[in-house]
Parts: sequence; structure tokens; C-alpha cells
Amino acid sequence: MKRILSLLFIAISTTLSAKATLPKFFSDHMVLQRDAPITIYGWADPGKTVKVSFKNQNLESKTNANGEWSLTFSSQAAGGPFEMVISEDNKITFKDVYIGDVWFCSGQSNMGWKLEDALNGKEELSNASHEKIKLLQVSRTMAGIPQKDIEKGQWETSSPESAEGFSAVAYFFGRELFQKYNVPIGLINSSWGGTNIEAWMSEDLMGKHTAAQKVIAEMKGINFQEVMKSYKKEFTAWEKKADELDLGTKEKWHNKDYNTSSWKTITLPVYWSKAKVTPNDGVIWVTRNFELTAKDLAKDELTLAIGRVDNEDITYINGIKVGESTQKDLDRFYKVPKSVLVAGKNVITIRVKNTGDIGGFRGDAQSLYIETASQRLSLAGEWKYEAGTKDIEEVPVRQHPTKYPTSLYNGMVAPFFGLKIKGIIWYQAEANSKNAKEYAGMFKDMITDWRKKWNADYPFIYAQLPNYANQNNRWITLRESQSKALELKNTGMAVLIDVGEDDNIHPIHKQIVGKRMALIASNVAYGEKDVPASAPVFDSFKIDGNSVTVTFKNGTFAPETAKANINGFMVAGSDKKFYPANAYLQSDMKTIKLSSDKVSSPKDVRYLWEDAPGKIMLYNKEGLATPPFRTDSF
Repeated sequence: MKRILSLLFIAISTTLSAKATLPKFFSDHMVLQRDAPITIYGWADPGKTVKVSFKNQNLESKTNANGEWSLTFSSQAAGGPFEMVISEDNKITFKDVYIGDVWFCSGQSNMGWKLEDALNGKEELSNASHEKIKLLQVSRTMAGIPQKDIEKGQWETSSPESAEGFSAVAYFFGRELFQKYNVPIGLINSSWGGTNIEAWMSEDLMGKHTAAQKVIAEMKGINFQEVMKSYKKEFTAWEKKADELDLGTKEKWHNKDYNTSSWKTITLPVYWSKAKVTPNDGVIWVTRNFELTAKDLAKDELTLAIGRVDNEDITYINGIKVGESTQKDLDRFYKVPKSVLVAGKNVITIRVKNTGDIGGFRGDAQSLYIETASQRLSLAGEWKYEAGTKDIEEVPVRQHPTKYPTSLYNGMVAPFFGLKIKGIIWYQAEANSKNAKEYAGMFKDMITDWRKKWNADYPFIYAQLPNYANQNNRWITLRESQSKALELKNTGMAVLIDVGEDDNIHPIHKQIVGKRMALIASNVAYGEKDVPASAPVFDSFKIDGNSVTVTFKNGTFAPETAKANINGFMVAGSDKKFYPANAYLQSDMKTIKLSSDKVSSPKDVRYLWEDAPGKIMLYNKEGLATPPFRTDSF
């Protein structure tokens, strides 16, 4: 009994002597929002007094019955570095604290896309040292109820080390702002690839959806840390088993002289599902021959390109490994020493391991080639393939936020509502192609709800989806749904219809995305109304016989805009069949006249109304593109 009482006393004593703590995003190198009251808060024992010293001001706060404390410093101008000291029974010192502009950067994989994987990423990363740009990488966290702190993450000064793995879009956006305004910039990257908007919305919103109610209720009892831990353990075991079962590795199918005459034929590049390759998951080997001449080998090193492989590849030529990657969304370019190749027949063999995605080769025919000294030799076309893991079990069911509405709002957004920020940038919608039309209302509701929870109508700048081919017109609807958010105040849309890659859901030119968002921020967030927040956008149209005159607002087109044969316009009559239109820019630089030989009495107009509409020709002088639009009903 004495031992029990002793342990109880120790437990109570430990609880009563709990030290003052703060959310993890209060740390060294943090940026606090300028020109706004600075609220610092955290936890300690009930009834304790917490003191905070900052910039020669000393404030104190007594914790409430729940052990919560909060205090607020007056607004401050940009500056730093400063030091902040928090004291109670313990003492916490935060160093290298700046006051500047804090931006919350969120969305799915195109927001999360790593800096080093962007265009010229390695060079960009090597130049990422900026003393006054601070980065906070939020750990990917699902939660069943709104959290008051993040699971992991703390502020770091931008450097080649800290910026590795950080959001390219957020980084380029922040760099543009710093270069223009020369104030400290804090960037919070809170993103998760492949996530739908439902995961980023609160229970206040998603609880109204019958289909989500049961899941949300069940989530309150889920320990997501344990769920993810268990899933990772199962997935790791599956991967290990796939490698162990792979006959190709055991029998050395990559050897130049291995007999593949019994292998089946396939045309590459192609997804496994489209080619009906089974099993879809696990290891598939592909091989083909190609011929080189002595002229082809007139340099020491050749370049092999195999495009994007889902998920992993190990690539051999003539039995020698020339490259490997586990990054499914990166184009593979491998340097092949001349010594590996021969004049005459060469054999390329690729071990492809799919770990639960589509599987196969994601690029187009132009992405599969070898660059020799004299030619670019295409490797697209007929290959042979064989499954290395014919009887492998299915990949463990992926634990992902798309299964759990509100999970990311709870774990990765709600913790920040006590923090003052400058605004929000957002790049998401790809995962909502199945409910593209519904996205319009959901997106507006989410923006409104976030602002309500932050208690401020913060600027909200978002990326409209770029060109991406063969999406059954779903991306057209998604772009239109996204554009509806412009009906809300303090919003801006970065049009990217010219920035994508028709065959790649992850275009790498993130510099343009960041630059356009920063340009819009100049107007929406920094009050520079002489800086346009968009290119000219559709205003009205007038029908005159067999022609249509379309008028645009928000400025004029760039002086160098072509006066005729402008791509992307279509017109339709009462039969609602759209045909390409001849488009002529008028002298006022904001009106375009349209006509089509196939439409004698036009009724409606569409512009860039395709998943991937081809050449973009309408910009303003700042380089912003005119967004797609249509005059027929939504």
C-alpha cells in the first residue's frame, strides 16, 4: 500500500511541477507577423504565472483551470533578430526571432513538390541561403479532432540543408517577396500529396455531408500515430517480400545473354493497367534491343532517358546497371559511359517495382530515348516483359487522408489558428477530379471557414490547375470550379494553363508558379493596386450576325500579342456544338472578334476549354495568362 501511495505521490508531484510549454512552431528562427498584435501562448500548471520578455517588454499571464496561458504584445514593425525569454518554473529562450510576414502554404503534391526536384532544382537548392527567409516544415499528420499543436516541426533559416525537401512553390514565392519588400519572410509548408479537399475541411463543414458523418465519428477514437506506424510496418514487410520473391533478381534477368524469347510483348511507354499487365503490383521486368553505330559512340558518355516510372526502377544496359530511382514522378536521365555500349546490338533491361500506384511508364513516347553522339534514338515501341513476382499478395491498404475527411484540417491547419499570419497560398484540386463540379462550393466554403477560425479575412492566393491531357474534360471543370473562389474578397488565382506538361501531373517549372503568386500577393496582400492581380479576364460578349465580339476587363493584353489566329477560341450555335474560331485582337487591346465558317449564328463562346488546350497566346505585359472561360452555363 505504501508503494502505491508513493507512486501516486510521485505522479501527482510530476504533474504539479509541469513546466511551461508552447506549441512547437514557437521556436528559434521563428517569424512573427509584423503590424499585428503578437500573441504568445502555451500550457503550464493551473494557477501558475508565466512571464515573457520580448523587445524590452515584459508581460505575464496566469494559467487558467485547464493550464492554458496567453499574452499579447503590441504590433511591431519588421525587424530582427531578437530574443524571447519565457519563464515560469523553467526558462525557455528563443533566439534569432524575426518580425516579418508569415505565409501559410498548403495543398497537395504540387505544393509539396520538393525544391531540389523543380527545374534546375539542384542549383536552386545550392543557392538557398537566405538569413531572413525562415522555413517551417509541418510533419504530415492526421488527427480525429482539432489539435492545438503540430506533431513535429520547427523553424529553420533557409539554407541548402534546411531547404532540401521543402516546398518549391512556397520557397520561390517567399524568395520573390523577400527580394521585392526586403522584410523577413516566414513560410509554413503544411501540405500532403494526393489529398482531396475534404481532408482539409473542418467538421463544421464536412459534418453536413451524410457520407462523411460516420467516418468523422469513428475518427475521434482512432490513434492515427499507431495506424500510420502499423501501416508503415506492413508496407515495409511487403516491399521486402517483393524483393525476396523477385525471380528476375534471383535468375539475373538483366544479364545481356539471358533468354527472353518466352516473354510477352508490350508497347512502351504505357501504364500497366492500360496494357493489362498482371499482377499490377510487384516487380515487372522489361527489355529490348537497340542498335548503335561507331558514329553514335563518338563521345565518352551518352544520355539515356526513360521518363517517369511508377514507382521504382533499376536500369541495365548490356548487363551493367546504369541508373536507378525510387522517385515515381521524376523523369529519369542516366549517364551511360561509352565503355558500357558496343557498336551493333545492345540490350536494355529495366526492373520496375510498383508499390501500389498505377504502375508502368508515365511519360510519352518522346520521353523514352538514348542520346548518342549523332542522333536521338527513340526507345519507344515494342518491348518484352515478364513478371518477377507472379504470385505476390496485394499491397497493404494505404492509410491516407483521402479516406479521412477533416483529418488534415485537424492535424495540420487547426494548430495554427492562434498564430497571426500575412496570408495563405494553396495548390490543390487534382485529387477532386471525381467531384469536380462540387469542388466549387467546397473550395469557397473551406476558404470562408479557415478565415472564420483565424478570425481574419486573410488574403488567399491559389493556383489554378495547369494543362494536363487526357483527363476526360474533368480538369476543365476543376479549373472553372476553382475560379468561382474569386467571388470571395481578398482572393487571387494564379493561372497556370501555360505552365504544365501535358503528360505530367507534376510540372517542374515551379519558379513561374511562385512568381505569379507573389505578383498577385503584391496586389491582394500588399495593397499595390497598380500591380495587376490577373491578366485581362472575360467581361462580356456581343453577337453581331455571324461574329462574336468578346470584351475583357482587368487591363489590356501585352503589346506583343498576336493580332490574328489566336489559339483556343471556340464558338457554338444553338445546337451547342463548338468549333474552332478565327480570333482577331482589336485595336483597343482588350476586345477580340470571333467567327467560324461552321457556325452561322453563334450563341456561345469558349476559350481554352480543354484539359490541355495547346499554345497560349493571351497575356498581360507582366506575363500573367488570361484564364479559360465559357459563356454557356456552369
